[in-house]
Amino acid sequence: MSAKEIKSLTGIRGLAALYVIIFHWYVEISNKQLPYINGFVKTIIGHGYLSVDLFFVLSGFVLCLSSYKLFDHFRLKDYLSFLYKRFSRIFPLYICITLLYYMIFKYKLINLFVNLTLFQGIIRPYNNSIIPPGWSLTNEWILYFIFPLLFFLILKTKIKPWMLIAITVAILVTLSFIRSYGVNWANHFHLKGIKGFHPVISFTRGPASLLRTLSAYLLGIAAFLWYQKKTDTSYFKYVIALLFVMLYISKSDVFLILLMPFALLFLTETSFISKFLSSKFIYFIGLISYSLYLNHYLFIKTYAKTAKLLGINNSLFSFFYVIGCSLIFSILTYYVIEKPGMNFFKRLRFKNSSVTVLN
Repeated sequence: MSAKEIKSLTGIRGLAALYVIIFHWYVEISNKQLPYINGFVKTIIGHGYLSVDLFFVLSGFVLCLSSYKLFDHFRLKDYLSFLYKRFSRIFPLYICITLLYYMIFKYKLINLFVNLTLFQGIIRPYNNSIIPPGWSLTNEWILYFIFPLLFFLILKTKIKPWMLIAITVAILVTLSFIRSYGVNWANHFHLKGIKGFHPVISFTRGPASLLRTLSAYLLGIAAFLWYQKKTDTSYFKYVIALLFVMLYISKSDVFLILLMPFALLFLTETSFISKFLSSKFIYFIGLISYSLYLNHYLFIKTYAKTAKLLGINNSLFSFFYVIGCSLIFSILTYYVIEKPGMNFFKRLRFKNSSVTVLN
């Protein structure tokens, strides 16, 4: 199985990053400026947080694609190599941007120390991330420790993709009934007054949050198993249409998440949509998507002071301020921190490997 990059998937990651930025812009700023926004538009924007679930599904799929041959047999050296590569991918930029948030917004020193481990999501007294979207990164980091063994067991036991889908449905449906603070640390107080089935998957702290991430990873693995078998994806174009329709419907989170692996499979094939997502500009947005995801709250949090300083405060200005500054700053951090950081750890790994061989 080739680990060759599928550019359309990088492209969709970029659009998903922009989608989550627009969602945060609306919730944090523009909701106050546009109180009478069209209901359909509000619902579409309101689903923006599900971009994170798409990130998780994408991660599950891409990690399978890149490590399929690595984990056909489980070896400790391969496991440690996998973790090293994931550390090299996420930590250089994460540490730098965390320090920047810390210096600008003045958090407690203990919060900084905990956040730098990226395990804050499982330490209840300090589970609020210095970088607001950091909850998803701590989930990914924890899943990286689990993924190799999980993937190996799935391959070894020859679990069928539909079984992974069934497990995911069970997890998501269970989460839709959860109200306990012991399981859901973040929005427990918001949900405790809601009775019965509530399929809004917005958990960002605690065990429920980790289960949310695990379920999306299982969908990514299921998509890979279908991709490996060269499953006919021609009918999955209707999934794309259905997915767009579901965006207009509130409380459709479970259904939207379950459609994601089929949409990804369709994007692996040549089509007008995949060509668009592979175009230079969209692909580039995908390349800087991690920087976009980490950086954008810098401009959401500084908007009020900037608007006051400039004497401009309206939705159009706030939109271009958040999106524009996030793009410009993310291009900078991608080339100055993210890419050099990955290359540094890659060279360090090869250097140590060469020393080991010579010895």
